[in-house]
Amino acid sequence: MTEQTRNVVGDDARVDTVVQAQHVGTVNIHQAPATAPAPAFELPPERAHFVDRTEEQRRIAELRGPADAGAGTPQVVAISGLGGIGKTALCLRVGHRLADRYPDGAHYVDLDEYRRDGAVDPAAVLADLLSGLGVERAWLGPDFRALARQYWARTRGGRRLLVVDNARTGAEVQPLLPASAASLVLVTSHGPLYDLGDTAPLELTLAPLSTDHTAELLRLLFGEQRWAAADPAAVRTLATACAGLPKAAEVAGELARRLPHRSLAALAERLTAELHQQGSRPVEAVWDAAYAELGDTAAQLYRVLPECPGPFATEYTAAALLGHGLPAAEDALAELVTAGLLDYRADGYRQHALVRGHAGRRARQADPDGAERAEARRRVLHWLRRQTARADLLMAGRRLTVEPEVPPLPDVPDADLGTAKSQALHWMEANRQALYGAVALAHDSGRDQDAVALAESLWTHFLDHPRHADAIDAFRAAVAAADRTESVPARIRTRCLLARPLWETARFEEAAAALDRAGALAALLGDEFDDRRLAASAVDFRGQLALAEGQWAAAHRDADTAGEHFTAARADFDTARAIHLAIDNGYGAALQTYQSAKAAAAADDPTGAAELFAQAYRAFDGMTGRQRMTARARFGLGQALLRSGRYPDAEPHLTAALADAEARRSTFDEARIRTDLATLADRTGRPDQAAHHRAKATELRAAHGGVPDESAPEEPRPEEH
Repeated sequence: MTEQTRNVVGDDARVDTVVQAQHVGTVNIHQAPATAPAPAFELPPERAHFVDRTEEQRRIAELRGPADAGAGTPQVVAISGLGGIGKTALCLRVGHRLADRYPDGAHYVDLDEYRRDGAVDPAAVLADLLSGLGVERAWLGPDFRALARQYWARTRGGRRLLVVDNARTGAEVQPLLPASAASLVLVTSHGPLYDLGDTAPLELTLAPLSTDHTAELLRLLFGEQRWAAADPAAVRTLATACAGLPKAAEVAGELARRLPHRSLAALAERLTAELHQQGSRPVEAVWDAAYAELGDTAAQLYRVLPECPGPFATEYTAAALLGHGLPAAEDALAELVTAGLLDYRADGYRQHALVRGHAGRRARQADPDGAERAEARRRVLHWLRRQTARADLLMAGRRLTVEPEVPPLPDVPDADLGTAKSQALHWMEANRQALYGAVALAHDSGRDQDAVALAESLWTHFLDHPRHADAIDAFRAAVAAADRTESVPARIRTRCLLARPLWETARFEEAAAALDRAGALAALLGDEFDDRRLAASAVDFRGQLALAEGQWAAAHRDADTAGEHFTAARADFDTARAIHLAIDNGYGAALQTYQSAKAAAAADDPTGAAELFAQAYRAFDGMTGRQRMTARARFGLGQALLRSGRYPDAEPHLTAALADAEARRSTFDEARIRTDLATLADRTGRPDQAAHHRAKATELRAAHGGVPDESAPEEPRPEEH
């Protein structure tokens, strides 16, 4: 997480309780009631076998919020304890049993899934929570503060249950608290969250289970038949070895059930011997015993799974790590699940953090020179690089790249990405943590071309689903990797990629430094088509930075500085357009005309903007496969004509843009266009029609979680040439 993001999170975390309590910032933005989405129940299933924690369950159940589900601070329960001690299991058990008290929905977030280098990206967490609250991606706010306001507005006055798993600080939790005093939030952490302050009325520290309760859990895990034949002394020895950790009991229980020929006495003797001989913690002994019983392929997969980037693995990434093909990977995964060394969830296979550490130790023991792990990293990076490039091709078509495609990985099939952009985008979003993590893994492994190629292929995904902290980290790693390759095109390209998330988080100086270096490197390029196209791209990025700086200055009422930046942006877009015309790249030239039109509109030059949007519209309209940019240019033209007072000319373009938005089912664009049509109807003496469009726009914003005011939201990002 960047320092600026930490400051924003810290500021909001300090004030959001006051904001919620005083109803500030959530009431005024609502001018129409939101259309409530169907309540979502998103808690994972509870554990099949659960023992003890009776007192903790009672104390949580006794917490009752106010009868009036108004705004305010929710009830918060902070549950801490050692990893594997059953914190999550307790939350899920309570959540399922108290669900009827919270009819507006139950939600679950694991903060470890959003953690990079130890820090959580709060904007990404809020974005996913808002999606669970019925807010479509297109309607999400552009930054953390906007997302926080949407979240408070969406949760105010409801009765919701939220489980926040694996928190490390109270500051990570504060932005996620619903704005409702009648809601309940269950938070798990390894240690106490001292910075939660008065927010948590109940703090529970889970102790290890007693030996009797551990034995009871083992009885449930073994099954009644195996339990009836068990030696009580061996069971007690085994329970003692588990050290009160339910996770250890689950592993031991699965191992005992999988090996019915092995007596519990023999198993307990082995566990105890390993514990004393190796000096490891009891749970380590349990996992060592489970690992020792694995077949060769499953044991290999267990050792290399920590090399997989992201929080989970799939059958495909497991096959890539192994290099043995999909059937062998599926069998090995099933064996690890059966052994209790791997958990399966809807999105993939996950190693518990402690188990992941154990797997790493076993890997270093079996592979002291690291050759097995290095080969696994090579294969999984190759596979991820290829799939990301394939997905990007489906989403954006052929576009400017500096790294070539790679062939299929032998014996490992490609992922099924579907045939439509939406399917490819869904695949990338589902695997985003692995894909962004793969860039850093490639850089750290010295696989620099893989790092650059992965970053390039993530570009379109970033434009559609901007997670700035992830993007900045990944693109920085790609810049460092490109510098090591000494490839001029790669060094230019990666710096351009990095600049955008920097300027979108108002880090203008850092973005300018990256683009200044890209421009200097562009002077070293030759005169080939791809070289000139890349040089034009670098100039275009510089123009986009100037446009963003101008918009920032205008928003802060610095008209003179804004004007200077808008002028600089138009000059850069004109320069880039000239380069594209010189190499006969019609699409690139049309896109730069569109960019210039946006700069003219931002500079309050509607006449100039109308002329440029008209040129871009005619150019895109004459191309095959550019319907999206054609519609955007036509909408821009309609807006510019409206602001120029040319109402009869504006109406057909806005009407056509509305029809296109409705056909694409883009409610975001539809609301924006209807707002302009309402303004047009007002100015042409049609109040009934204006009221109709305005009411429909307000309804759409309320239904999809947008801010229901009269201003048009920011335009989505355009396609990149």
